[in-house]
Amino acid sequence: MSQSSGPLSHTLKNQSLVRFSSGATELEQVAYSNTVVTPWIGPRLEVHKLCNVDEAALGQTLTYLIEIMNSGNCPAMVRVLDYLSPETSLLANSVLRDGTPLPGVSPERGIPAQEVAPGMTLRIHFQVIIVGIPLALKLVNQAMVRYEFVTPEGRTVEGEEKSNVVEVNLVSSSLSLVLNADRVQTFVGDIVTYNLLVSNPGFVIGNDAMVTIPVPNNIEFLPGSVVMNEIFVPEATPDSGIMVGEVLPGKSIPIQFRVQVTGGSSTAESLSTQALLEYTSGDQLETVYSNVVTLQVIQPRISIAKSADPSVATLGDIVQYQITVRNEGSFAVDAVVTDFLPPGMQYVEGSLVWNGVKRRETSLVKGINLGTLTARSTVNIQFEVNLAEQEKHVPAVFELMNQARLLYTFRLPDSRSVQRMISSNPAVIQLKFPIISVHVEVKPDLIERGGIVTFHVRVTNTGSWPARVQLADVLPPGAKWIGEAEVRERAIISEYSSPRHLHLGELVPSAVREITYVAQISSSEQLGAQKGSMIAMYTYEWNGQKHSGQSTSNIYTIIVEDSDE
Repeated sequence: MSQSSGPLSHTLKNQSLVRFSSGATELEQVAYSNTVVTPWIGPRLEVHKLCNVDEAALGQTLTYLIEIMNSGNCPAMVRVLDYLSPETSLLANSVLRDGTPLPGVSPERGIPAQEVAPGMTLRIHFQVIIVGIPLALKLVNQAMVRYEFVTPEGRTVEGEEKSNVVEVNLVSSSLSLVLNADRVQTFVGDIVTYNLLVSNPGFVIGNDAMVTIPVPNNIEFLPGSVVMNEIFVPEATPDSGIMVGEVLPGKSIPIQFRVQVTGGSSTAESLSTQALLEYTSGDQLETVYSNVVTLQVIQPRISIAKSADPSVATLGDIVQYQITVRNEGSFAVDAVVTDFLPPGMQYVEGSLVWNGVKRRETSLVKGINLGTLTARSTVNIQFEVNLAEQEKHVPAVFELMNQARLLYTFRLPDSRSVQRMISSNPAVIQLKFPIISVHVEVKPDLIERGGIVTFHVRVTNTGSWPARVQLADVLPPGAKWIGEAEVRERAIISEYSSPRHLHLGELVPSAVREITYVAQISSSEQLGAQKGSMIAMYTYEWNGQKHSGQSTSNIYTIIVEDSDE
């Protein structure tokens, strides 16, 4: 029921009357009917709106109060709407309902419905900042309340009531400052353009105007990007201030500059910016704040991890890699995984498993297309590699390390697509194997038939694992073993006069064995240049399995002359 004046009554009274005159007399007469009394049930809402000031200036904050009183006899669900003037901007999270904050609520979108019982008063507070000055130099505002209640018969009745009109007169001596950005959603690395408009809607000149824009963390100003009145101002920076100078009545000065988003958390982060305008009006220093511009930095929470099992192995072993890709955020991404194996690894064909399913035709080098990773999803990839024998004459590698890469694309709410690449942690495999090398020197290398030569043999283990070593081809064909000489570390010599092998025992990594022995060359078949080399045969165990290998020494030369010459 609408508000009305007079005392509250919960009944409606109605009575009819008839005016008539009879032929006996010309006097008019009146006849009254009985009185019909109808009781009514419903809310009786009164809406009052107040502002904390009657006069304000540009940049000033206004506090509005809306009171809704129910003097009826039935509760009503009320929803308050208040369409703000375009020259004002709501201060975020300033709406209060009976003193309780309502975060994120806006009067223009409607205050959440609330029941107002008979005799109850509901109070709504909110604040706005004046960001512009209308031509009429007056802010006019009126609230509207939409309500509904249920009758005793179960019918739902709707209605609306308007508040009184609130007017705030504006002082036109202030300059206005409006700030905006060319996009609201952004990402790390994006270029954002800010635009400011300094206006003088009044009748007084603004002198020595300067705009300062504190650039927040994770945003970096691009030097030389300030443009004022379509003229570049390379020396100006937002932090130190942009000198505007004189602002004439009715004139506006546009300012533009660019920044780059340099950082943000792994989730969406808000980066807020507000400009400050300082100028003199007469002899007084005036300060005006712009509206707040907020950028949403969107960064999907994507991770990739890689592990190897086992992490310590030897040549010929099979190693299984596992790659885990997680989307822990709320944005879906399209992803591709690549993995380039370093030299010394061979991919085991057909070993790729993706979320428990074999993918035989998939190539790691070309990339594994994971499709769309929905929010809070996980992908597990396994594959096997064989640790191949390392090439000779190439420096030995005892650690194999590589990383998987994830190329993913996501779409911003403003329809722009962004592509990023991240790498997994390094997956390291420690290699354990021996490297046995032999070097032989023969002195003298020029003898007569039947002469004596001394073999100097040096055996080293430059690998990362111990091995048992024995030497073969220790004598050239037809030579006669004489014995050991100048032995630094004795070799185990067989009981034969001319041993076929010299057993050196175990050589640990970095160990060196040097042996010296003497041989006689007396056969006539050995005349001339005799070339020979020595073979080191070695064995080692790894995880209960026996491995073997051999290496050949350098080639030595002995020149044998006939003693009759």
